[in-house]
Amino acid sequence: MRFLIYGSGAVGGYLGGRLAEAGHAVSFLARPATAAALRQQGLHLEQGSTSRTIGGFDVLTELPADLDLGDDAAVLLAVRAFDCAAAADALRQRLRRPTPVVCLLNGIGNEETLAAAMSAAQVVPATLTTAVDVRSPGVIRIERERGLGLARGPAAERLAQAFRQANLTVRLYDDAAAMKWSKVPTNIVANASSAILEWTAGAVMAHPSLYRLEVESLRETFRVMRRAGHAPVDLPGVPVRWLARGVFLPPWASRPWLSRAVAGGRGDKRPSFHRDLGRGRSEVGWLNGAVVQHGERLGLPTPANRVLLQVLLERVEGGDKPSAWRDRPDRLIERGRRAGVPGIQ
Repeated sequence: MRFLIYGSGAVGGYLGGRLAEAGHAVSFLARPATAAALRQQGLHLEQGSTSRTIGGFDVLTELPADLDLGDDAAVLLAVRAFDCAAAADALRQRLRRPTPVVCLLNGIGNEETLAAAMSAAQVVPATLTTAVDVRSPGVIRIERERGLGLARGPAAERLAQAFRQANLTVRLYDDAAAMKWSKVPTNIVANASSAILEWTAGAVMAHPSLYRLEVESLRETFRVMRRAGHAPVDLPGVPVRWLARGVFLPPWASRPWLSRAVAGGRGDKRPSFHRDLGRGRSEVGWLNGAVVQHGERLGLPTPANRVLLQVLLERVEGGDKPSAWRDRPDRLIERGRRAGVPGIQ
């Protein structure tokens, strides 16, 4: 197959590299610094104590005005959620065929953004559970290899075949919304708190009151999912159904295993919202914000997610000096207490 990797950060670099390594025709659309690194030194994939260099791909810094990838092709969209609308508009204007667009973005609502810009049949919802990180332009670190979920549809079987040729674990899902929602708890746990305080995920989960804030945000997420009609589903390498039951145990029973799972599950990778600090925009609206938005529509309170959403946006948008929140769990706990988050002391 032929693949255009739209967004060549951690997810795009990892998947594009694996596909190129398996002999597929790959073109990376990348920012200038990443494009220069890919052209000069190839793509480096690090895992454990090993590193390998992959070449044999094309690199673009802008989309051609008339983009025709051919019949047996797909776009892998791997940008941040706040760039989805711009990417959808660019693809709508320049794709000359109804090429499948695999939506690898985290959060809720991105598939709808793409479907509004192009044929809904082109959009292939997907979720990557492998933990990957960019060490430097063109250098991708694989922290925890798990797999890839794809929603069933006209292009899914062919895509699954290509990804399996690249030695990826692939699972197909009949319910795309359940698949996408089931990724949300794994994205939000210890993410906003970690960025707000500039702590590691492990440190957040080790703090009793912050742990309770995190557990309540997960409980709210699963309540919203179920009220919306989306039963949690296990994702490749991630037992989400077990998590959906476990977070409703008393904290004394859930904290030991959940803290270990969160601290160990990311490897050395910092939670994604850390990258939003100083950037002026964040994906939190598509994650914690989606829980809040859907909770409002369904009549469910979501105070923990609302606090995490509001405080992180204050930090990202420059409402407070970084020092006002850095290493200040007391401030975050007090915000949670005032918002009525259960169990915070």
